[in-house]
Amino acid sequence: MVESPYFYFPSLANSTGSAILDDVTRHHVVTVLRMQSNQKIMLMDGVGNVAEGIIQEASKKTLSVLLGDKIAYPNSTPRVTIAISVLKNANRFEWMLEKITEVGVSEIIPLISERTERTHFREDRLRQIIVSASIQSKQCWMPILHHPQKLTDVIQESKSVNKYIAHCVDGQKTSLNKQDQDAIILIGPEGDFTLPEINFALAQGFTPVTLGESRLRTETAGVAAAVLMKL
Repeated sequence: MVESPYFYFPSLANSTGSAILDDVTRHHVVTVLRMQSNQKIMLMDGVGNVAEGIIQEASKKTLSVLLGDKIAYPNSTPRVTIAISVLKNANRFEWMLEKITEVGVSEIIPLISERTERTHFREDRLRQIIVSASIQSKQCWMPILHHPQKLTDVIQESKSVNKYIAHCVDGQKTSLNKQDQDAIILIGPEGDFTLPEINFALAQGFTPVTLGESRLRTETAGVAAAVLMKL
């Protein structure tokens, strides 16, 4: 049996009866998938709600569906936050964002540290990547993408029970494992965190961790950390 495709419908929680879907979804359903009336699609809003939709009208101008009962899924626990430096290469940052969304992290904090070379990104594009990755992996809860934040602010304001920092300076480090409590990990830029940044994090209760024997690129470290902490 062919599984019904999933689509993003942010207004799902407040919608009942019939709903008109946006042009992006209409194009994919009507033009790409060539779906027709009475066929089923699945709708999700990224905050736990999922519902079946029966296509009522599928044309080049409109896509209307009859909404079924909503199912509210609880958010996954523990919550894992990846706080990672913004990368100079936007494509690498986008790739990382897609993969850690698929793994199922709860929050993503773009970091601004002393050696961060880029401080801005196209937030609308990144949010669309998160939407697409969530749909593809059927993550009912999409990760929260924060605005870029200074490393020192993140270190001081984190409320996670388990706090980790991944860096390349030699020293005793703990292996990173699947978490049983809310956790955050700090991952630095291409040039790593500075020693004062590392020491500040350690003074605030962050534990230094290793992601393996290899020296990883920032974006690879982000994915590795997400996998180790979630899977």
